[in-house]
Amino acid sequence: MEKVREMNKTIFRDNLLMTISEVMGKISADENDIRFNIIPVYEKDKSFNDLDNTMRLVLLSEKNVGNKLFTLDETVKLVAWNSPFVPIWINISLNRKEEGKIIFDFETSLRLRKPSLLRNADTGHAPFKAVTNNTTK
Repeated sequence: MEKVREMNKTIFRDNLLMTISEVMGKISADENDIRFNIIPVYEKDKSFNDLDNTMRLVLLSEKNVGNKLFTLDETVKLVAWNSPFVPIWINISLNRKEEGKIIFDFETSLRLRKPSLLRNADTGHAPFKAVTNNTTK
């Protein structure tokens, strides 16, 4: 299995854009029209460290992300705040188009891990997975 060797905010952002392209297929999206609905996923059977708890209880708390939409850069800044440690996996799917904006669901693990432990390395844009109608979650 391929391992990710490096992660920073630029790589994270580029990988997120590659994932959006995969979700959108032939339709192109202007970065300024992209919004994210961040959905933290609490994995009951997993262990959390102090860094994970900061992500879960502070940064991605309901107060911070509930019912809000984030731009591309806001999302990168918020989720990759402690790069090279980023969420171990993130699923991206198209939610809806509204008022000229394209809204994606950004389902994310709350567990931050170093690059070599990230999932979805085989996609070429770890830790992201494009979830389309053809993909099962």
